[in-house]
Amino acid sequence: MRQHVAQAIAMTLAFVGCTTAPAKTAAHSSPKPPPAPETCVWCPQFSPQPGEVIAEVGDTPVLALAAPRFAQLGRDQRLLAYWTSQAAAGGDAVALDQNYRHNLAIARVLRGILSRPQVVPPALLGRIRAYARVFWLNHGVHDYETGRKQAPPFTLSDLRVAALAAQAAGADLGNGPVSIEYALRALEGPLFDPRVDPLRTSHGGDLTASAVNLYAGVTQRDLRGFRERFPLNSRLVKEDRDLTEEIQRVPAVAAAFDRAATYAAPPQRAVLEPLSEFLRTGQPETFEAAERAWLEAAGPVDFFAGFLDRSADPRNRKAIFGAMVGLADPEHAGPLDAIAQAVKKPVALESLTLASASGALRPLRSFALTVGNKSAVFAGAEEAVGRVRDAEPVLADPAVAADLRRCGPALRFAVLALREMSRTPQDEVALEEARAEASAHALSADPALAQIVTPRCQALWPQFAAASWFASQASVPQGDRVEDDRQRAIQLQIWWFTGKGALAERHVNGRRSLAATDAGRFRKAAAELVALVDEIARLGDTARAADLLERHASHIDRQWRDEAVDRLRAAGVPRRVAVIPPEIRGVVTDGKVTDAEAVPVDDLDTEILRSWAGL
Repeated sequence: MRQHVAQAIAMTLAFVGCTTAPAKTAAHSSPKPPPAPETCVWCPQFSPQPGEVIAEVGDTPVLALAAPRFAQLGRDQRLLAYWTSQAAAGGDAVALDQNYRHNLAIARVLRGILSRPQVVPPALLGRIRAYARVFWLNHGVHDYETGRKQAPPFTLSDLRVAALAAQAAGADLGNGPVSIEYALRALEGPLFDPRVDPLRTSHGGDLTASAVNLYAGVTQRDLRGFRERFPLNSRLVKEDRDLTEEIQRVPAVAAAFDRAATYAAPPQRAVLEPLSEFLRTGQPETFEAAERAWLEAAGPVDFFAGFLDRSADPRNRKAIFGAMVGLADPEHAGPLDAIAQAVKKPVALESLTLASASGALRPLRSFALTVGNKSAVFAGAEEAVGRVRDAEPVLADPAVAADLRRCGPALRFAVLALREMSRTPQDEVALEEARAEASAHALSADPALAQIVTPRCQALWPQFAAASWFASQASVPQGDRVEDDRQRAIQLQIWWFTGKGALAERHVNGRRSLAATDAGRFRKAAAELVALVDEIARLGDTARAADLLERHASHIDRQWRDEAVDRLRAAGVPRRVAVIPPEIRGVVTDGKVTDAEAVPVDDLDTEILRSWAGL
């Protein structure tokens, strides 16, 4: 059974340029696609989910989304959305702990200090608040894209001053019976020393090289011959030479789903009941029952939760908790169905407005959740980010930049839809991502897509992909090592398409661009990459897969990266964008939640404290 999360927002990024890639071909001009008639049935409907930038965290705008259709739902559906969003929030502590074993303790200290801002020196308070924003957006001390630890802008001595002042003012710092001095000393290495647990996930080393909290004292050698009964939802622990599985259970999430079942119609109750049982007991068969039920369920509100994202595990087996709640998005449903019919893909598809997300789905990086044979796509959220960060025209060949700006919404939507409906399970998450996107590129010239993407925009598809790959280099602002699976998938495609002669580096007026040399060759290369990944899966050739990713997907070209960063900055285009779903707030009457409303977040610091209240 396949489990895949294409995680939550900040943006769809990857990278380009590889020190091990085939030699780049230089040229001085790019072929111009022939003019074509501009007819598109669905083009006006590629609209963004409403949102507003409410803060800047470093160089990252924070986009707070709204859900205006929420008020149009029936009361039972509003309450279903409320309780499923409470379930999603209930898994935040588990996801934080899975990402790194010290994350919860750090979050509790930060929460305690920020709950008593009046007793902290103002200059220090500003630095602590700035770091809390970074920590919250990354769901821990490690950057969610690069996996590298983020250094705080204050010292351990500064943190002690603030913590002692907050504790004296009555703040709960989460240290229980342990003295705050001792608790802070325990966090000195994890928080301040760049040599301690520097990478969340390291694909090049043993399990002990990764900070992700899925293994304790376990090496690859220890796992020889060990049979995991709970491969997705357990933590492996070695004590006194004994290896055991600690099953991850999330009773708070299960309890909220039980409350939600009161307001659900029978098809969705059939999802909630086994899902609640799974989160309470951890038994895999109950999760499989929930998957099957979700395939058949649909409604004005949809939701799912579980251990979904395998990309943090260097073995690609265990998964981080994630949950989402979405509202039916009729604007994008029509073109989504049209794409599925055009390419004859027998999969269940739905387009949703993002209403709530947590765990591995915050940030929702690839704007979709695919589980089994069903995909939920957040096309409006993706387009909202695209309006803030329209990077492709900035880095494309100037000859096509204007057209790429106009075609961007339709192309973003089509790539998203085709990518998700083309997924097949792979042992390596990076290969699954690469195969899905390559399959979308192979299908891009289907004439039946002309109702969704105009012929002119369809002809620009390869150039759009190439510019996206160039822009994605900004995802790795330091160093050249790539560990993120989404980014490794794009890097693999860059190497592959370049080696096939379908992609080349071009220079115009002293600026580089990455251009598709020939649309037919581009699609042929995409189909051949799909065939390669399928062959690796059919043969179970794990050694070949690991070698392919290590040699051709794990490094970027620093010169390309630096140019991408500089040009995006000069154009005022952010390196990435973070997205916050609206708060689904309960309406309380006589002490009971009797209704709900969706309220856009308008203050990031308040939202951080609200979401950390239950840690």
